[in-house]
Amino acid sequence: MTLRVHIDTDCGVDDALALTMLARARDVVEVGSVSAVFGNTYVDQAAANARGVLRLAGCGAEVYIGAGSGLAKRRVERMRPAHGVDGLNGAGFSQRWKLPELDRGHGVGMLAFAARRKITGLFLGPLTNLARSLLDDPAAFRDWRPTIMAGAFAVEGKAAGGADFNSWSDPEALQRVLESGARPRLVPLDVSSQVTLTRAALDAGSACCGSPLSARLARSAGPYMDFHAQVWGTVGACHPHDAAAAASLILPEAFVFEPARLRVATDGVRQGRIDRMDGAPNAEVCVSIDVMAVERLILTTLFGARALAA
Repeated sequence: MTLRVHIDTDCGVDDALALTMLARARDVVEVGSVSAVFGNTYVDQAAANARGVLRLAGCGAEVYIGAGSGLAKRRVERMRPAHGVDGLNGAGFSQRWKLPELDRGHGVGMLAFAARRKITGLFLGPLTNLARSLLDDPAAFRDWRPTIMAGAFAVEGKAAGGADFNSWSDPEALQRVLESGARPRLVPLDVSSQVTLTRAALDAGSACCGSPLSARLARSAGPYMDFHAQVWGTVGACHPHDAAAAASLILPEAFVFEPARLRVATDGVRQGRIDRMDGAPNAEVCVSIDVMAVERLILTTLFGARALAA
């Protein structure tokens, strides 16, 4: 039985890897719909990137344009050092297609529909779309357990103050989700930074696969890996954070989650930092990961079984 998924993404390089994985894991996952959010690039470009990646991967899921800024309306940077202006370091997709907006037509009701139907949610960027949806239909999200890429506990995140980028970009949204009755499952940097994708493996896998999408992913990953060499010390490699979070849907037995009560700092020098608190759990946090199994899964799902031999 396949797992039906709604994906919320700020489609940068590691998001594109995650989307490709899920679109190509057709025997396990069905990508039902996608919403875009600001983050690694501006929201219109994120939506165009997501649509382009999915179409080249043979997935026809509808893509919606969501929030262009966070709940607190802080200034949104147009260029992230790891992703470039277009989110994919010059390999981004054209915006010639007019995509529907998330807050019109289907609107936030689409996310509530996913929650009520227990469709799995995967959130790879700031949680603004989900936080806005909670206001219109809070009951729909009670005990929903979306997987989110967020958190930096024992490791230092690369946003200001040591937070992870997603939580730092809209801490108010994450705090609203934690207070809502939803039970998000966090895949933090603590575990995603254990997963490594090397330049050699990416190039060899792309050559084995031979598809236009694989070539585009390999091209976009160059500056992303250069950035990781600067901030993570991974020379000729990167930590594909969002792909690691996506892997938890395809290979759940490789991830161990534990209940936790969490609170987010919404301002000051610790903006976006998540603290564990005493009290009833309001989330689950991934605390360990089978690194070799996840790295093997990423390569084989992205590029096919021959990628491992290469």
